[in-house]
Amino acid sequence: MNYFSVDARFFRSFIPLLLRPGFLAKQYVSGKRLMYLHPAQFYLFASIVFFFIFSVSTRNAQKEFEKGLRDSFGKEQAIINETNRIRDSIQQALEIQAAKMEGKDSLVIQEMANNLKGKDSLSKKSSKNKSNNVKGSMLGFNFDTKVLDSLTRANASTDVKLKALGYKDSDGWFAKFVGKQIIKFRENRGVGILKAFLDTIPISMFFLIPIFAFLLRILYRKRGRFAHHMVFSFYYFAFMFLASSILILANYIIDIPDWIDFLIIASTFFYLIISLKRFYEQGYIKTFFKTCILSFIYLIFVIPVTFVMLWVVSFFLY
Repeated sequence: MNYFSVDARFFRSFIPLLLRPGFLAKQYVSGKRLMYLHPAQFYLFASIVFFFIFSVSTRNAQKEFEKGLRDSFGKEQAIINETNRIRDSIQQALEIQAAKMEGKDSLVIQEMANNLKGKDSLSKKSSKNKSNNVKGSMLGFNFDTKVLDSLTRANASTDVKLKALGYKDSDGWFAKFVGKQIIKFRENRGVGILKAFLDTIPISMFFLIPIFAFLLRILYRKRGRFAHHMVFSFYYFAFMFLASSILILANYIIDIPDWIDFLIIASTFFYLIISLKRFYEQGYIKTFFKTCILSFIYLIFVIPVTFVMLWVVSFFLY
């Protein structure tokens, strides 16, 4: 089967998918498979359309996100430079004033200048210690940015940067890989990390859909094989992608009020209730509670865990 081909079955399946929840899945498992588009084929088409529209519509948001990252890195460096400038100015002023004065007052001012130098020395020593101990806190992004930035400006090699951050030749490849990714993130000012994250979302769906079907298998363990739950899941996510694509395009053409957007998004919950009711043929009350359980587990546990894992994967692939 060519999953990328679209024929008359698509147009025969499009309206029922949007307006008749659960109908296509029910027809497919009943044996009427030639009249309508295959569930996996329909899902693949809908996902390609959605992610294309989504990537185009979020380009400006990606640019703003990357600009915000660059600005935050720039502000951090500006604060460090300004702090050093103020400290040097105060120290210089105290030394000049001490040179102009005599006696006890001169000694007091000189002592203040020496104290300032002492604090500066301790600060540098503290920075050095943090650099030497950075390996233990590298995963928490707690490293000496001043050392790293100075090595970057000097065009030092990656191995030199890793050694300056406390890594040794005996460290494992994974620890060094994490260090290299952090160095890369710092040097690039985070540019490209959001794109890497968005690129992993389509791949994650190959895991999220079977998880959704597995939850259906638990809730409806006496209602068909796992393949039937996969059929339902493919059609449901195809609906979600098509509805989201239509909503994004509609917002691009006209400015739809936020409350209408919210109602449309909330309607997908009722679509799921009707779909489950029609496909599994149980009462509305039982279906409502099972829909609540399914949505709660999926939205509160599965999606957040997946979200965190995607950021981790994005960081490693960045």
